[in-house]
Amino acid sequence: MSEIKYGRKFFDYDEIDYYQIEIEMEDAANLYKFKKRSNIDNLRYQVICNNIPENIDDLDFLNFMNEIGYRKQSINTFNFSSVDKIFVEKPAGERMAAGCIAVFRDILIFKKNKLVTGIAKICFSCHKYQLVGTEAQTENFGSNDDYSQLAGILYNIEINS
Repeated sequence: MSEIKYGRKFFDYDEIDYYQIEIEMEDAANLYKFKKRSNIDNLRYQVICNNIPENIDDLDFLNFMNEIGYRKQSINTFNFSSVDKIFVEKPAGERMAAGCIAVFRDILIFKKNKLVTGIAKICFSCHKYQLVGTEAQTENFGSNDDYSQLAGILYNIEINS
């Protein structure tokens, strides 16, 4: 097996906040119907199923993550080297894709000196993603088992005290 040649890291960070929400596909599909009920319902739809945030300066949604239903944890610095091997430029490898509607249940907020430097919204069901705040080449994200490696980190995280 040949060694993967890595390029630039997607994000410069010293902290990662991890937001996770448990929502069934049917409930996520219904978010569109209810998005006009309130500002929080609209924001819930935009964050879970759509493209909020659109850029690295679009951070207001973070003030409402708890109200939307996400719970926040911190990724232990012990896992950063593994995260770096996922969120990095790399040659194309084997990729999987599905045809579902993206439901972004998992969101990583990368910070450097308490300032947000990058955001990764992940749908593990259909392998769609939205990366904000990087100038690196991201088109090969998701190849070489990235999703299963990231799931291993996120679903077995040790909380920083």
